[in-house]
Amino acid sequence: MPLRANIFALGTDAFGSPRAIRRAIKMSVDQCLAGLVGSWKGTNNLYLSWEAEPIRQSPSEAIVKMKVAGQFVEIAYTWSFEEKPQEGSIVIGCDNKSNAVQAVWTDSWHMSHKFMLCDGYIEDGNRIDLMGKYSVPDNADWSWRTDIIPEADTFRYRMYNISPDGAEELAVDTEFTRV
Repeated sequence: MPLRANIFALGTDAFGSPRAIRRAIKMSVDQCLAGLVGSWKGTNNLYLSWEAEPIRQSPSEAIVKMKVAGQFVEIAYTWSFEEKPQEGSIVIGCDNKSNAVQAVWTDSWHMSHKFMLCDGYIEDGNRIDLMGKYSVPDNADWSWRTDIIPEADTFRYRMYNISPDGAEELAVDTEFTRV
């Protein structure tokens, strides 16, 4: 039986901020997310804290595929906003000698014809934690954190908006169930 070690240490996130993290050593994305390959359905919760009714729900579907000879995982998903179809995609890869992860993400509502490059790590042996930045005119860059949390028959896809001063707010939360 292979030995897998976990470390608890004070580390830094992808942008150098201190953070206590528990990491699984040498777990690649394909090992971490291969169980997610297939079709999924769920409910997308979009959080718009500035509106009177801040949570907008819509049906969501995802297809998870291994890409490029199993070196990368793609999660392609759909949802809607005000009855207009939306879609997104994240492609995730890693250095198979560490738990460092990189991704490229975009979607039709948040990113408007742009890609976000993200860095992060695999945490607790199966959870992907990613961080990217985006520009806001006449402001400092904001950050966007994405968590992908696999469970036995579900996976959760969460996104957080982070202001330049570090205030973090849940932006999207979708729990998918296998179809």
